[in-house]
Amino acid sequence: MPLSDATTVLRHYFGYDSLYPYQEEIIQALAEGEDVLGVIATGGGKSLCYQIPALISGGTTVVISPLIALMKDQVDTLRECGVPAACITSLQDYAERRETEAALARGAVRVLYVSPERAVKTEFFSLLKKAHVSLIAVDEAHCISQWGHEFRPEYRELARLIREFPQAPVVALTATATPAVQNDIIAQLHLRRPRRVTGSFYRKNLCYEVRQKKDTKGAILSYIRDHRGQSGIIYCLSRKGVKELADTLRLSGIRALPYHAGLTRQAREEAQEAFVRDRVQVIVATVAFGMGIDKPDVRFVIHHDLPRSPEHYYQETGRAGRDGDPADCILFYSPGDLHRQAFFIRQESSAARQKAEYAKLGEMAAYCEEHRCRQAMILQYFGEEPPAGGCGTCDVCCSPRERFDGTAIARTAITCVQNLEIPCGSSHLIDLLRGANTKKIREMGQRNATGYGTGKAYSKDDWRSFIRELVRLGYLERESGVYPVLTVGEAGRELLAAGDDADAVFLTRTKLPATRQEEPADPLFLKLKALRREIADREEIAPYMIFSDAALRAMIASRPETDAAFLSIKGVGAAKLERFGRSFMAALRPVENVPDGSAAETLRLYRAGCTMTEIAERRSLTPDICGAHIAAAIDNGEPVEIDDLVPPHRQATIREAAAREGTQDLRRLKTILGERFSYTDIRLTCAVDRQHAGR
Repeated sequence: MPLSDATTVLRHYFGYDSLYPYQEEIIQALAEGEDVLGVIATGGGKSLCYQIPALISGGTTVVISPLIALMKDQVDTLRECGVPAACITSLQDYAERRETEAALARGAVRVLYVSPERAVKTEFFSLLKKAHVSLIAVDEAHCISQWGHEFRPEYRELARLIREFPQAPVVALTATATPAVQNDIIAQLHLRRPRRVTGSFYRKNLCYEVRQKKDTKGAILSYIRDHRGQSGIIYCLSRKGVKELADTLRLSGIRALPYHAGLTRQAREEAQEAFVRDRVQVIVATVAFGMGIDKPDVRFVIHHDLPRSPEHYYQETGRAGRDGDPADCILFYSPGDLHRQAFFIRQESSAARQKAEYAKLGEMAAYCEEHRCRQAMILQYFGEEPPAGGCGTCDVCCSPRERFDGTAIARTAITCVQNLEIPCGSSHLIDLLRGANTKKIREMGQRNATGYGTGKAYSKDDWRSFIRELVRLGYLERESGVYPVLTVGEAGRELLAAGDDADAVFLTRTKLPATRQEEPADPLFLKLKALRREIADREEIAPYMIFSDAALRAMIASRPETDAAFLSIKGVGAAKLERFGRSFMAALRPVENVPDGSAAETLRLYRAGCTMTEIAERRSLTPDICGAHIAAAIDNGEPVEIDDLVPPHRQATIREAAAREGTQDLRRLKTILGERFSYTDIRLTCAVDRQHAGR
């Protein structure tokens, strides 16, 4: 298969001009019949690696996907692009499933999504044998490995499916896999001399930051208020923490919903759908949330608590900024989080598994405590060379540093550790150095210990920073295990032995990075987003399935007026041009340049007896824009009777909601009123109410 075919398919269906090199390599290998293991960062276009071969081959590609919500989103997105896609899930009724099976048998399905549980059933094998299976894709392939972070035993059975269709090449894809996990994937799936293709783990658009836990809820609330209107995910360790934080946000006027395994399936699905469709701004969740999220415009991922491993953290933060625009990844950290995670590790029955998990937890502690580029530490963990000079965007790279002589501080800490009869961790050492009167210090009789109270001049945060650097520099060492105690390192022993002749120990002081200031939104961009939202609500799909934010900005920059110009925008394929092109090109035209003039012309046609649909067709506009024209005329004092547009009983319902909520904010009212009410209904009713209030 020549790559020109792949590029043609990419342009026609998905609206992009070129593939990444690793996508080209995977697609070419599959065309040559090779098995492939692909490790590609979230947002790097894994799905295209099997969707494009599916469209070229003429057969059916079977995709193993772990979550029903993820399957449904993928199918909806493909259908919006004109791709014949389907899924078979437990939520389908008999008629729907039979329709899908019939389409599969007659070769009308190019991409079929199923769960791993269904994929290994004998009756499913029989169904597939009626179709021409040209490719098998295993998504989220790290789930097959017991050394991975989201192990699912049912994935181990997938080799049965692969044996049933030996003529079909297999592609296993994941965003997070260490070399050990990669080897396990290959072994468990029985991949045949697979080609390994690894994209970069470097997400240049993500800004990583670690903050000490201090009024964490207040800090989160302040951040979200500064980023109002932007979508985000907040992860908490416990269900209780999820509920409390979600309640706090809602009481503060932020549209937030909880998500955890203790909720009913219906409640979880409704929360996820509300988030994907932009009806809520924030989801507060345990790690039960997110694997099925394909939402590209998540602008922040906040961790209220420490994740268990770098794989978990990378996977969860990878849900931010999938559209390539800047996004924040903020982790709140306290040394106490290590003990909480260690408790869960102790529940593991396998000693080998416990040892591996403790090592990963140690990596997370190092990530939080060391003053090194956050991106560099993530890349090194996955075996990738970090960029020279750091990423330039994380808190460590962006924080101004002051290098100072910390020899006295180092001696104080090292001497205290050396003279302790019982080793201790960082928190207890800091209490000793600062002269705290804790129960533990009293019980151990340490108020007379060497070094007790000698570090009162520095705060707890200062000491945490100093100890992290002393560990990194080798003056202190932190032992691994359930309770990571501190001991004196080789450099520390040499410092004490050298006395006054020792070389100086230089430490650094850092400041919190300045909060990135958000640029005010372009009114035209907001207008296009509103149009996208209205269409999405009407089509019952997520807004991002229509066009990405990047595509909207490209429209504003180029102002396309012809089909060819609109089709040249990245992310616009033939199917989307046909379905949505006219509406968006109309919305891009300045009102005064629209054929026949301004909003006054819309009002004239309405008073002449034309319906909104007729006006929209005559003026090459959308009904929603025509509705906005009428609302603008009302705001300008024109007497307009809207009962023909919005029946009185619907106006009454809208007014009740506005009075109850104390707002005329269209987005909030739309969320409250639901699908039965359009933005035009709400906009016109509110305009009339404003006119009456002004009399």
